[in-house]
Amino acid sequence: MASKQVLALLLFSAVSLLPFAMGADIVVGDGNGWMPDFNYTDWAATKSFAVGDNLVFVYSGGDHNVIPVGGVEFKACNGTGAARVFTSGRDVIPLKTTGRKWYLCGIADHCQRGQKLVINVLPATSPAPALPPTSSSTPIMKRTFQAAMVIAVAIAMMN
Repeated sequence: MASKQVLALLLFSAVSLLPFAMGADIVVGDGNGWMPDFNYTDWAATKSFAVGDNLVFVYSGGDHNVIPVGGVEFKACNGTGAARVFTSGRDVIPLKTTGRKWYLCGIADHCQRGQKLVINVLPATSPAPALPPTSSSTPIMKRTFQAAMVIAVAIAMMN
């Protein structure tokens, strides 16, 4: 019986630390989403990006896209020949490595009209200020569900 209580305590402790171990979902442009005629340079200057975070691009599917590019292509607003083009309207791009990352929209003149983003991704161990959730409660709901499931398993094991 005591070992079950110790296990339950360990599971509870692990769940309590879960929010600190997971990266943040960062909605590009916050409530504005991914669109032309918006200053993503100013927007990015107010954010901190780290390995483990996810960029979430929200836009009308078919009207825009997201193309990860290199610095030269970014400056030229050139997404042709890119290895990947995201088109879902809710694209989640995990930040897996440190350094500069460049993204643009390849539709019409959208990139020339400012629909492009450059960020600098920091190591996961770098402290980043906690930001309040913006336009999506999904990460909170996911973590709450995970916590509830672990607690339910712990309670079931105690019986």
